[in-house]
Amino acid sequence: MSELPIRVKVQESASQVVYTDAVLINGNPLGFVLNFGQWAPEEPGLVRIYTRVGMSPNHLKLLAQLLTQNVAAYEEKFGEMVVTEDRAAHAHRIGFDTVPPGPKPKP
Repeated sequence: MSELPIRVKVQESASQVVYTDAVLINGNPLGFVLNFGQWAPEEPGLVRIYTRVGMSPNHLKLLAQLLTQNVAAYEEKFGEMVVTEDRAAHAHRIGFDTVPPGPKPKP
């Protein structure tokens, strides 16, 4: 069975590329929502969301695999990417909570 080449047509409503430096991810057993935004430099701790994308858990895992493959290909061609600590993101817990809710440990 031969595969047809993939054709991509960018709709006019999606023709503008939006830069993002923050991604907030929320999920439940039915799916995930990726919220793409930008840190607001004039108001520390504020992220403005510009684009939201929903997908199934299966599609999110496939996206993660594709991102891993693309990073590996990039680094093979251009060298290792150096990731610096994002102090703003680290100071403000954002994204999908990977720790199940439960009683908080006593100090």
